Amino acid sequence: MHHSKWVVVATHSNRENFAIENLKRQNYVVYCPMVLKHIRHARRAYDAHRPLFPGYIFVQAGTQCWRAISGTFGVRFIVQNGDTLAFLPSGFVESLKARETGGVISKPVARFQNGQEVAINGGQFDGLVGRIVEVGERDRVMLLLNILNQETKVHVHWKMLHEA
Repeated sequence: MHHSKWVVVATHSNRENFAIENLKRQNYVVYCPMVLKHIRHARRAYDAHRPLFPGYIFVQAGTQCWRAISGTFGVRFIVQNGDTLAFLPSGFVESLKARETGGVISKPVARFQNGQEVAINGGQFDGLVGRIVEVGERDRVMLLLNILNQETKVHVHWKMLHEA
């Protein structure tokens, strides 16, 4: 299976769709993974499609001129790694698309509770075991870790956790 190269493009706040429309008009292949978010507003609640990564969209790399992307209305900049374009890992977009159902990425049910012992997999705290203090919004979990005999609170993404 051929995996295309994708770059990350930062958009102006809440202007993802505006940037996507303008990029598509220039024949770029664009992807903005969406999730279903429960919105409460003015005494009514509803589910709405919201970007999984607010303020960022993915553009498929081709032979196009990258300067044209930067100059597109709605685009702030192309994310770079130093002086080079920061390409997403191979298969990243394809794996997100594979998790889509009806245009939205299905989120797994929260598996963690306060007080639970978990181990961290990856990142700077790789291998450390901590206790969950708070399961927060936006997939973040606050852990209490014992680092150098000192209790320290850290926020990590729930995907980096597994049961200890």
